[in-house]
Amino acid sequence: MGSRIGELRRKVALGQYELTAHAKDEMEQDGFTIWDVKSAVYGGKIIRTQRHGTGRRKHVVSGPAKDGRRIRLICRLTEIGCLRIITVFEE
Repeated sequence: MGSRIGELRRKVALGQYELTAHAKDEMEQDGFTIWDVKSAVYGGKIIRTQRHGTGRRKHVVSGPAKDGRRIRLICRLTEIGCLRIITVFEE
């Protein structure tokens, strides 16, 4: 899974990511910003990969927020190669 987290990090670095409305709502509720999400991707790791009902992979990433809290996010790569962040929450 090491190369997969590298791929997710590259997508974030290149700005090839999007947040769902749900992820934005959850971020706001927990007081996280996009900088916290980026920090979790850059400093975290994939702790689990799940198969969606359609066969697509979803990754559960755990990492540090900017303020030291632990943040977890669920994301997947879209058909066009964009990183879609589905939800974000505090561990």
